[in-house]
Amino acid sequence: MEGKLMIFIGLQYQEKQERIAEYRKENGIEKVIVFTPEKFPFSVGEFETVGYADIIRYVYFYRLLQEITPKTLVVINECMRTQNRYDLTYNCIRNFLNITTHKLIFQQLPIIDAADDFMILFDFDTGSRWKRRPFDSYLIQQEAQVRISELPISFEGALVSTSSKTKERYEREREKMFGNLGSKDPHALPRNLYLIGGADKLSWIDSQSMPLFSPTKTKYVARNARLGRKNIVTYADAQPGERYTIVELPHRFIDFSDFIQVTGQTNSQVLIADLKVDHWYLKRYTEWSQRIHDTYASLS
Repeated sequence: MEGKLMIFIGLQYQEKQERIAEYRKENGIEKVIVFTPEKFPFSVGEFETVGYADIIRYVYFYRLLQEITPKTLVVINECMRTQNRYDLTYNCIRNFLNITTHKLIFQQLPIIDAADDFMILFDFDTGSRWKRRPFDSYLIQQEAQVRISELPISFEGALVSTSSKTKERYEREREKMFGNLGSKDPHALPRNLYLIGGADKLSWIDSQSMPLFSPTKTKYVARNARLGRKNIVTYADAQPGERYTIVELPHRFIDFSDFIQVTGQTNSQVLIADLKVDHWYLKRYTEWSQRIHDTYASLS
């Protein structure tokens, strides 16, 4: 393995373990500390794992400042959780990384939303020497070692017709919400309108679940449990290795990124009601997947 600084994009769990073992062997590492979100448990044998939420807690922060040494390997696993480059948790992580040159940074996707997000990982890898610089592929290629396993993120729409009653309700609710929006978060409008087609999607799902000879085993994922079917789970309940058809996309891209992390599902069929908001969400996610692939290309 070249050098002591490395960013890995798109590795699976076992591949991450292999990189850690390889690095320890080649660099005489005495201690390993892994920082990881609680929803993504990560075990490295006898070494310590610290949950993302605990990083800013005094009881962890000051202890780790004392315990991390120049012979400690710090592993940052899936810790890009906000687009705020100056987030307090990120600042704490950078304090730890300033103590040791041994660091491995693992992230499933290179961005949360935009290419500039990658600079959060770049800051971890380079001691924040270019903390105010926007995304710069030339600078990244000169100063960091990035290894990429591309994930083919894509979305395909399956059209669902809605009733005249649903269309009338949609227009009525849209006018009502728009009129009351004022200074409220404008994203509240699509978030709420998106749920209106749920009953029609449920009818479509039920029709798919009753073929002539044998029931389909298709599983679905929705934003919440309101649709009341055993084969429809929430994003929080999605299971590793399972494949789901998408009833509703999450509003936040990071929530769908977490879904990919859990399930490994990179190509998704999405139910699209014949309502403007559904098409807006599909377009939004299609453009997001393109930004991901554009970032891959810029880093290669």
